[in-house]
Order: sequence, then structure tokens, then C-alpha cells
Amino acid sequence: MISGIYGVNVAVKDLDAAIARYQAVFGVKAERLGPSDFAFPGLLGGKLNINGFHITLIASSNENTAVAKFIERRGEGMFLLSVKVEGIEQEVSALKERGLQFILDETATGAFGAVNFVHPKSMHGLQLEVYQPGE
Repeated sequence: MISGIYGVNVAVKDLDAAIARYQAVFGVKAERLGPSDFAFPGLLGGKLNINGFHITLIASSNENTAVAKFIERRGEGMFLLSVKVEGIEQEVSALKERGLQFILDETATGAFGAVNFVHPKSMHGLQLEVYQPGE
């Protein structure tokens, strides 16, 4: 079951500039994120925790990532909405039964937790991240 909105991920070109701007606006220090914090290689980021709502700024270190392609097509901006779940496999199955298509055949897992992504075509143009945080 979806237990809440975890946050949003924002695709940015210049991670350092974006972190400086968001820290100044929200008055919250960003936690730096490295490659092991993402399900796919080639990404770096910064996460701001604003009273339990997370704004994650994501930049690409190469041109072949989904984030780089997103920025190329649409420019910087909201990349996805992240929902928090417990029991990710059951939730993915339930959402598939409701007609949603997922990007990954199998849920990605790592130090970050577990994640799968609903194809934007299933959600009227919004990419939905189904996320179970790690310990």
C-alpha cells in the first residue's frame, strides 16, 4: 500500500548551482548523493529533507542516462514523483493489476532500498517512482 508521498526528483544540469539555490530557498542543507544512491549508473544528486518531504536534485555524469535525455528533450524540471511503500513487490503487482505499466521488469535494489518506475504513459505524462527506502 502506498503510505505517502516521499518527494519529488528534479532533473538539473549544474548540480552545485542547483544545490546552492535550493539550500538558500528552503534553508535546509542538502545531503550529497553518489552513484550508489541511485538505481542506475551515471547519476549524482543532492537531497533536501523538508520536514519529511524530500526534494532530490539529480544530475547526470553522462549523456546516456534517462535524466540527461529528459533534460535534452524538456529542459530542467520535475523528473518524477516518488511514493513511499512497504512491501514493494506486492505494491508493484497491485498497481500492474490496476493497469499501470512499469519500466523495469524486476525491481532494482541496493543501498538506497528498492525501486521501480511506472511508465509516464500510464500516468498521463507523470513518471511515478514506487520506492521502499533502505534501512
